[in-house]
Amino acid sequence: MGALSAWMPVSFQGDSMLPTLVAGDRLLVKRTQTATEHKRGDIVFFRDPRGLSDTLIIKRIIGLPGESVRASRAVYINGELLEEPYLQDDVEQSNQSARGVNRIRDASYFVMGDNRLASTDSRDFGVINASEILGTAVLRYLPIVRFTKLNRYH
Repeated sequence: MGALSAWMPVSFQGDSMLPTLVAGDRLLVKRTQTATEHKRGDIVFFRDPRGLSDTLIIKRIIGLPGESVRASRAVYINGELLEEPYLQDDVEQSNQSARGVNRIRDASYFVMGDNRLASTDSRDFGVINASEILGTAVLRYLPIVRFTKLNRYH
């Protein structure tokens, strides 16, 4: 049997990444090679850490190993406001209750959806381990009118 390809196509479903991703978007995902390749802003795929299903979940990396995160109406990393240009300005993005972690353990990440009110993420299931990340979304190739590279701050 041959080696797995470094790339995999994925069809996105759901509302948790609006406005960045829309249900039906087709993405090209680069499979994870090392535990240290992930950066803040990366859009990553992983299996549900609660073990509720075998479905792939897609979220954006917000907090990095060693950082503290507080997420309420805004996100604070080590007490500093995180600029998030990928969020919709005119939409309430979070509820009043602040959630987060005092310190993200080594090789773990705090992830959130871009549509904060419709996202189940690290505020609910905690941080995810780097070994759980299957890949990073690199490109949206369909629909063709939305063709774009998905960089860290798209």
